[in-house]
Amino acid sequence: MSDVVTAVNEAVEALEKALPGLLEQCTDPQATDMAEVLASIREARILLARLELETEVATAKAMLGDHAETPTLRVERTRAAERKTWDHEGWQKDVRSKVLRAHGLAGVAALITTDGEEVPASELHAVLADLQSVHGSAGPRLTQLRQFGLDPDDYCARAPGTWRVKVTRMADETKGAA
Repeated sequence: MSDVVTAVNEAVEALEKALPGLLEQCTDPQATDMAEVLASIREARILLARLELETEVATAKAMLGDHAETPTLRVERTRAAERKTWDHEGWQKDVRSKVLRAHGLAGVAALITTDGEEVPASELHAVLADLQSVHGSAGPRLTQLRQFGLDPDDYCARAPGTWRVKVTRMADETKGAA
């Protein structure tokens, strides 16, 4: 690890140790001095998060494969698809048909109410459409679409998503043996 990253880790550890004393020194009745400490910590966290993301993307691009391992690290790279520009009317219509079929109501001409009144089966489509109309602009749940035998990619534009890199430190077995 570089000296700069080591220094950052040491500075964070020093802040962790000093924080209770720093907060005790804050005496402003409005706690603005404490809020100043909080704001500074948040600004540092935001900067570190940005640096983490930049390093994660650089790591993902530099990797030769999706997995790498050393005696001290296990690294896994993934990239999920980003789906956008959903055809909400299309998937909702197809789901309505699949739901009616799953409940044995596909091809039914009419339903009989408890009062003996005949209601056209097309009303079921209207009821389900009303229910689906409250759906937000987000895409549907992919697992549920797939359970109905529908391919999510038939209803949206698909693009490569962001890279994710999971890094797991391996236990150092030599530390315990002495």
